[in-house]
Amino acid sequence: MFDNSSIMVLLNDGNENPVQLLEVDKTTQAAICSSFSDAAVPLLSGKQIVPFDGSYKPNEDEGLSICNFHLPEVITDAVRNPLGLQTFAYNKDAEPDIRAIFIGERTEADNTEIFNVAFQRFRKEQYLSTKKFSLFYDQDTFILENRWGIGITDTIDCVFTQMELRFSSYFYARQIFDLSEYYRSATDAEVQSFSGLDLLSLADKDQFQSMADTWIRRKIAAINDSGVLKNNTAAKIKKLAQSCGLEITVENKKLIIPADKKKLKEILGFLDDEVYKGAFTEETYITNSKRKVQ
Repeated sequence: MFDNSSIMVLLNDGNENPVQLLEVDKTTQAAICSSFSDAAVPLLSGKQIVPFDGSYKPNEDEGLSICNFHLPEVITDAVRNPLGLQTFAYNKDAEPDIRAIFIGERTEADNTEIFNVAFQRFRKEQYLSTKKFSLFYDQDTFILENRWGIGITDTIDCVFTQMELRFSSYFYARQIFDLSEYYRSATDAEVQSFSGLDLLSLADKDQFQSMADTWIRRKIAAINDSGVLKNNTAAKIKKLAQSCGLEITVENKKLIIPADKKKLKEILGFLDDEVYKGAFTEETYITNSKRKVQ
């Protein structure tokens, strides 16, 4: 896989030419293609693949998958014709803006294009800046290299194959792609509506809305979709929480939602089935991911 593929860079949003060609010599090209190909193997065939829903953090031997993933056209166009790309060049008067390094290949089957593309997120420390002392070892001596450059590691963060995006870490994958359309997250209107539910009592709804980060919005969406607040009374929810070792205050048949963010997240986690009592230790635990037993 990826034999003789071109090395390309994906720049951050706002760049006139978001995909550019990284000109390298044949030896470097072969080494990077081989490294990316080897790094893609675990995600393509070595790990158990779990459908991504935004709520599960995979183990070391698992990967996440988004089927029918829409690979941006600038990437598919680049893989089709890499030699038509602008060449990436260093500009000492402008900060470089690389988001990812990628290589890819295109094949055809039954008059259908098939793309295989491997991506490595790019971190600031991969820039070899002229502002630093970059020392390279040669014949028992460290020599200063004052040319600007970049470093590429032997790992990949996600791979696209046959309309499917696979990755091990949502946190890393979202640094390359916007994945928000592939999981439910409450809109501003949903957050506002949630804060006004009859079963909930919030002292400061404006503060609640300002605290609604991505995690809270995902919990609100999951709670709304489950119908837990429609199908249970405040008294029943409090009793169930007590059985898990979690204290929830109820006043006037309403759940009191605390202003403290940590306690708020505990309650939202409980409402989304992420708080439980250990069967043997009887300790109360909060999990940061879950999926149904198959």
